[in-house]
Parts: sequence; structure tokens; C-alpha cells
Amino acid sequence: MTSIGTLFAFILVCAGVWIMRASRPDLERGFRVPAVPIVSTLGIIVCGAMIYGLGWTNWMRLIVWLAIGLVFYSVMANSTAVSMRRRQKCPKAFS
Repeated sequence: MTSIGTLFAFILVCAGVWIMRASRPDLERGFRVPAVPIVSTLGIIVCGAMIYGLGWTNWMRLIVWLAIGLVFYSVMANSTAVSMRRRQKCPKAFS
């Protein structure tokens, strides 16, 4: 049994590796995945098929947790932006 979140994250990793390899082939990497288009495509297809086979309760949990994560991320980003604006207005107070 595999978590839908883990499968979704692995799909994102497969896509990310493929995109990074295609958009920036000149970067040095510690490890290069062999046959990137094939490995990435197969990883996305297999994980997608496994996700498709999971029940609707798993889908609902994924959607709820993604929504919670989006709200948390937005609140933290806004908080950081406000904090940065305050520091720029009065730099002596934070030196």
C-alpha cells in the first residue's frame, strides 16, 4: 500500500528531473539519471496508474491536504513579505 501523496510527489520529481535536464543540460550534476525521457515518462505513467486505482477517499484526503498546504504556504509567504517590508522601512531597529 502506497500513499497517494508519495505517488504524487514522485510524479512531480519525475517531471522535475526531466524538465531540469531539458532546460539546463549544461549544469553539473552529481548523478545523472540514464535515459531521462524514458525513465521519467514511465515513472509518471506507472505512478499515475497507481493513483488512478486508489479510492475516492484517498483523492479527497489529497485534495484537503493540498488545500491546507496552500493556505499554510500563502499565510507564511504573506507573513514573510510583511516582515521584510518592515525591515526595509526601519533598518536601524533590526541591525
